[in-house]
Parts: sequence; C-alpha cells; structure tokens
Amino acid sequence: MQIVEKKEYPLLSRTEIIAKESYTGATPSRDTIRRILAEKLNAKNELIVIKHIYPEFGSGNAKIIAYLYSNKKDMEIVEPEYAFNKGLPKEKKEELKAEQEKEKPVEQEKQDKGKPEEKKPKQDKEERKEELSEQKKPKQNEETKEIEKEETKAEQKQQENKDTKE
Repeated sequence: MQIVEKKEYPLLSRTEIIAKESYTGATPSRDTIRRILAEKLNAKNELIVIKHIYPEFGSGNAKIIAYLYSNKKDMEIVEPEYAFNKGLPKEKKEELKAEQEKEKPVEQEKQDKGKPEEKKPKQDKEERKEELSEQKKPKQNEETKEIEKEETKAEQKQQENKDTKE
C-alpha cells in the first residue's frame, strides 16, 4: 500500500488519508484495508474509517480514502454509526447488534419515565368538523326544533310514497 496524501483536520480531530493499493483478484475488503493502514500508520484498527474504495476497472489498483481519528469519542461524534461498523466481520457485527439490543430496553425505560402519560387518541376529522359546525350554529329554540322534525317526517313520507309507487 502506498500513501499518496495526508491532510490534517484538527477541528474534527482526524487525518484524511488517500492511498493506493495494488491487488490481484477481488478488491480487498474494508476490514483488510483497515488492518493494512493501521500497520502502516502505527494506529489502532478501530480509529480508522474507510470512506471510499475506488477500484480501477481492468487493473488491480484501487484508490482508498480513509479517516484516522485521534480518539474514539471524536470519531463517534463526527461519523454516523453505520460508517464505523461498515466492513466489520460478521461475528463482530452480530456482537454489536446483541449489545445494542441489550442497551435499548434500558434507554427506553429512561425515556418513558420522563414522558407524561399518553393522551387520548385524536378524534377523526369528521368528528371534529361536526363539533365545530355545532358550535358555530346559533342555539335554536324549541319551536324551530319542532319545525325541523316535522319537515324531516314529511320528507320521509314522500320517500315512502315514491318507493311504493315504483
């Protein structure tokens, strides 16, 4: 592996590394490249994040862009979680998933304690519209209510007469 360029980014506590790798057969895995870079840079394996691997078609060369962080805390702040778990062997991924599943119930309990009790589910739009329309209507006196009842009864009788004629 040949390191082409190194750039320091002190605000992000990392070094960007651009390297070229020659290989035969398949493109090397992220884990393999991470181990080779760690040996070459005398750094810890877990502080290196492989951002991109650009293989050249037809030749056994690849351009690699990686980040070397000064500490794990800064790496976890800057990089998304999937980035530093990407390219790990299956066994390590399974171990990480198991640990995360154990931590989730504890975190959810903490969050649930801080939350207020659940409110009643929201009403349907139709129910809300009906309530609003009832509130907007002026209050009717008993006479108008009786007139409306008589009108509805008359309409029902007309419908019954139509139905019987047909």
